[in-house]
Amino acid sequence: MKEIIAELIAKSSGMKKEEISNLIEIPPTPELGDFSFPCFSLSKKMKKSPNIIAEELKKKIKTGKEIERIETKSGYLNFFTNKKIYSENIISEVLKEKENYGKGNEKKKQKIAVDFSAPNIGKPMHIGHIRSTILGDSILKIFDFQGHEVIGINYLGDIGLHIGKLIVAYELWLDKDSLKKDPVQELLRLYIKFCDQEKTEYQEGLEEEFQDNEWTNKAKEKLLLLEKGDEKTKKIWKEIQDSSKKGFNRVYSLLNVNFHETTGQSLFSEAGKKIITEALKKGKAKLEKDGAVYVEFPDMPKKYILRSNGTSSYITYDIGAAVERFKKYKFDKMIYVTDFRQELHFKQLFEILKLFGYDFYSKLYHIGFGTVNFGNEILATRKGKVILLEDVLKKTIEKAEEEIKKRKTKGDADKIGVAAVKYAFLKNEPRKDVNFSWEQALNFEGNTGPYLQYTYARANSILRKSGKTPKAKISFSLKKEEFELIKKLSEFPEQVRHSSLQLNPSIIANYSFELAQKFNEFYHSSQVINSENEEEKLAIVKAFMFVLKSSLSLLGIEVMEQM
Repeated sequence: MKEIIAELIAKSSGMKKEEISNLIEIPPTPELGDFSFPCFSLSKKMKKSPNIIAEELKKKIKTGKEIERIETKSGYLNFFTNKKIYSENIISEVLKEKENYGKGNEKKKQKIAVDFSAPNIGKPMHIGHIRSTILGDSILKIFDFQGHEVIGINYLGDIGLHIGKLIVAYELWLDKDSLKKDPVQELLRLYIKFCDQEKTEYQEGLEEEFQDNEWTNKAKEKLLLLEKGDEKTKKIWKEIQDSSKKGFNRVYSLLNVNFHETTGQSLFSEAGKKIITEALKKGKAKLEKDGAVYVEFPDMPKKYILRSNGTSSYITYDIGAAVERFKKYKFDKMIYVTDFRQELHFKQLFEILKLFGYDFYSKLYHIGFGTVNFGNEILATRKGKVILLEDVLKKTIEKAEEEIKKRKTKGDADKIGVAAVKYAFLKNEPRKDVNFSWEQALNFEGNTGPYLQYTYARANSILRKSGKTPKAKISFSLKKEEFELIKKLSEFPEQVRHSSLQLNPSIIANYSFELAQKFNEFYHSSQVINSENEEEKLAIVKAFMFVLKSSLSLLGIEVMEQM
């Protein structure tokens, strides 16, 4: 319908159809119409007030059978659709397209790479990894749904000072039986023990790179041996990697998250060093007296890109990775999904690539997300001041099982628990901090994942009880709740497009909730089974199920036929 309205306005205004389509809005109340076009953007060009422009356009536009009437108010053109024709078109389209309804058919198909999750080898995945993992996965799904070619990359922290620390601890204190039984816990124990000796706290994301003490220096020595290819050190490093990946894969299996490519930072060490060496020759990087290499910026702190002893730092790997990935994929977009505290790091990385002459720097984007906060209820699961992600997921699933038993309902506790966690985070704007509560996340009545799953199952129960095949024809006079639900279904393609442009899955999450609310209003106000227009109303129910299922799938949330 937006396309029809955009075509009508384009013929009468001289504006481009695409430009108009982007401006068309859905009014806050049905009394103001089904669609609105603000005339303010034409005011400067036509040198008239928006009110006059709206009146003139109203007189010029010839409405077809789809539009009942046009009204003007406060500089807006308000379009009232023929509800029967509009509704029948939408329901027919959804039932015809099914799970493909709303899929993009982009003329310019892009290749989009997303770097997300990225845990550190030797450390367990903690609760902070949940946002990067599910946010990146959702962005990937949205672009894929839009018709783009996507590449999901898990960029493991398999090198760096924390690896040197772990190798020292591994040689000194390893319990082989514990490693075999639970590699995640044993590696965490080793790392915490090293931190105790080093007199530092285990705190994810804050490496004491420039600390100068006996234990830190031992870690740096191991790191240097590793970069030089020492066989004994490499063997331990490989054992640590294999043990870590087992733990990571358990979490990814619970979350049902997959990647197209899993690589470590170490793979790009030599590429990064080579690029930096060339930059030094061209005078685009500078050398300190101690041998460290750095880059200066006019509006940011200077950045060290190679250590004084010749070993790589985190940005060395990132420089190499960016260049090698572009060579391999020739991407149109490369999106990094990390904690917002790494914002300066990525600004510097993009500026360094620009300074070094790599034009693809303009194709790079960083999404920074906020922190995760828990109440006192989570404190019992803390290990070394870290909340383990696997513990949170397992406990959520256990609580979901308890909720199912308490409610005496059906349902898959794994799917409900994972949906509760994913939705609790994805419904928030990426930049916002999230306060997680099990009680709130697992609520079947509020703005939660289980509520959406339950609404889908409720719709399915109507179809199952009826035993009839839905008909897309709309021959009856629609009640307000019925039409509002259909209108909300029609918004899905636009919501997906908007979410992809904004790199923001919360748009999809909030749309899913609004759609479920519209369905429940319809459910409580309209009799479906044994009604005069039962098969036509069943078509509305079926269309709702297709759209909600697709919408939730973009968030990585699975639905259930019964709950």
